[in-house]
Amino acid sequence: MDHDVFISYSSQDMKAAQAICHVLEQNEIRCWMAPRNIPPGSDYGDVIDDAIKSCKVVVVIFSETAAESQWVKGELNIAFEEQKTIIPFRLDNTPLKGQNRVMLNKTHWIDAYPDYKIKFNDLVTAVALSVGKEVISGPPPLPPKTTDYKKPIIIGVISILIIAAISFIYPLIAKQMHSFTYDKQGLHVKIKGLTTPQEEAIATLLDNMVLVDGGIFAMGNTEEMADYLTEQDSLSNTIHEVELDKFYICKYEVTQKQWRAFFPTEGKCIADGEDTAMDMLSWEDAKAFADTLSTISGLRFALPTEAQWEFAARGGTKTHHYIFSGNDDATEVGWTSFEELTSAHEVGGKRYNELDLYDMTGNVMEWCSDYFDLYSSEKVVNPQGPSKGVNRVLRGGDFRIENLYDMKTATRYFDSPFVNRRGAGLRLVINIEK
Repeated sequence: MDHDVFISYSSQDMKAAQAICHVLEQNEIRCWMAPRNIPPGSDYGDVIDDAIKSCKVVVVIFSETAAESQWVKGELNIAFEEQKTIIPFRLDNTPLKGQNRVMLNKTHWIDAYPDYKIKFNDLVTAVALSVGKEVISGPPPLPPKTTDYKKPIIIGVISILIIAAISFIYPLIAKQMHSFTYDKQGLHVKIKGLTTPQEEAIATLLDNMVLVDGGIFAMGNTEEMADYLTEQDSLSNTIHEVELDKFYICKYEVTQKQWRAFFPTEGKCIADGEDTAMDMLSWEDAKAFADTLSTISGLRFALPTEAQWEFAARGGTKTHHYIFSGNDDATEVGWTSFEELTSAHEVGGKRYNELDLYDMTGNVMEWCSDYFDLYSSEKVVNPQGPSKGVNRVLRGGDFRIENLYDMKTATRYFDSPFVNRRGAGLRLVINIEK
């Protein structure tokens, strides 16, 4: 058994699920949650079935959306049949009905509303006792200098200070803690309790954030693209006006080293390389990474909206109207099939665009936050994409695409959010509070 806890949740509650997973794992309670722990190419249902059967405890993040989720109902059914310990963590006062009432009515609830963070200690205590971990109240002892020391479960909390004055509560862990502080170019963070690799990852991401001034631009197959359109460009035929507020975007795609500071890279990249872009991610993977950084730091880390991505790729208000990001020759600015690569390249090896952004053309496709749909012709302001859909948007092209004109700044792709897509990675933005 390589995990203690299976976390069941609806996709709308992913932020809470990520926070709960982080808190439990800080206390050495091993967690399993989708999509993080699903190997590429695996059958979702079979893997989830095995994961529930292999755990000791199922934590159900229960809410109005979870009550209607077929996935949550199915996972509860397996847990009930396997006689697993079920701990419901209740995000709102949605009443029990039907199958949920049968399975959870006699189970002790943790009522965690209106603010679920203040109930993290109760959850850690309940889970720790259920999986046979030692629980210590009060501050941890210092580890002996001459002997091995295994960290027990510590119940307590550490305040995380952030610019928005939002608190995220961490349990104390049995090691000397130190603060990570960042205060540059308008980004302010103070966090306690990160590992050294996590500090380095966040610091490099923040150091490489570029402030993109807001503006108005034409999105879609604009005039400079006219002589280079391909079949792929049928997805971006409708030119429309977009107005965006300012935002930060990272110069580089997320690397394996940065990813590994928070999540394992197994099954998420084709070949190893610390400064190589992640290149086999699903949208769910990419979103989970952004959400984790947002929760830890208090900054609004996110996947870029499709409009943010295209505006930045075109060079923002500094655009020279190239057809690729930073040049009219794709090989000058992107790692492409021209180099006959079999996996992603190290980030930053080609020329940058007008905003000093690298690899917006080629190397790996980058997931955007939006559901895919055809454009409307109406002007939009800070568009977030369709409110519902099936597939998510990818942009930028990757190292495998043979027709280089399928990597223009306006060219669109889409795929299922659950597929670990070969050649797909991510780039982060930080949205600015108004």
